[in-house]
Amino acid sequence: MNDRGAWATTVSFPSHPRNVARSRLLARTALAAWGAPQLADSAEILVSELVTNAVRYGSGPVSLALVLTEEALQISVSDCGPDLPATRPARTDEPGGRGLGIVERLCGGWQVTTRLRGKTVTCRLAGDHTADHATEPTTEPTTGPTTGRNPAGNRHRG
Repeated sequence: MNDRGAWATTVSFPSHPRNVARSRLLARTALAAWGAPQLADSAEILVSELVTNAVRYGSGPVSLALVLTEEALQISVSDCGPDLPATRPARTDEPGGRGLGIVERLCGGWQVTTRLRGKTVTCRLAGDHTADHATEPTTEPTTGPTTGRNPAGNRHRG
């Protein structure tokens, strides 16, 4: 990608559907400025899915953090809602419900970190566009970071 080290940006905004498009634009603009426009299309999809989930199923303000290193683009989305995300099978006639499945396909997985109030969902898009399979999904209950699935009983559609 580039040899300038890591680049990062963070933004917080009200939980409103119009901010999903603004988040996509932020990702595309940041990646162009950082010299990694080849990641923009996939990053926009990932940002869109994660921010949409935070707006639909979370509560309070939403935060988006993008961190670009030589190895990957890390995308983290936080909200104050207590429900943890979970993948679910979507029927073919359903207009939604595929977001976290898309994230898994593009990144090889995702993680949830619970916080005192809310959670952060994180994924990593490999710099060469290959899936990052460094972390395997876990099925054990935990209150800390989890990957790929929500092992707890709290669910919302992804």
